[in-house]
Amino acid sequence: MDNNIENKEHEALMNGRRSFLRKVGIVAAGIGLGSVVAYFVSRALGTHAQRTGLPENVVDDRGTGQEKAARMLRNLRDRAFEASDEKLAVALGRPLEEVTAWHIGQELIDDDVVMKARGIAINRGVHIE
Repeated sequence: MDNNIENKEHEALMNGRRSFLRKVGIVAAGIGLGSVVAYFVSRALGTHAQRTGLPENVVDDRGTGQEKAARMLRNLRDRAFEASDEKLAVALGRPLEEVTAWHIGQELIDDDVVMKARGIAINRGVHIE
């Protein structure tokens, strides 16, 4: 009789633990699903362009935007100029401060710079796009 009471108490305790773990699992799944939904909504609304602080201007006739132009300049710097802003500035004929400002997003990149970057990349055999 005593053993039967212990079994019922043990069973009640185990059911309580299972219920608690089930609730924790449901909450964790809800948080994960909410994160995925928030990610896709932010991607759909294009909040990335707002984070950079610069407008997404079209730089040239190919439709290159500021983000793509900045990526092209970073690729050119890293692949053709040993990741040196100074060497890139000399090659583009621009002051170092301006090149640094492009990389941190403080200044707009103009079409002249993009055309020069493409020409330098062609001459050096570097893929930047």
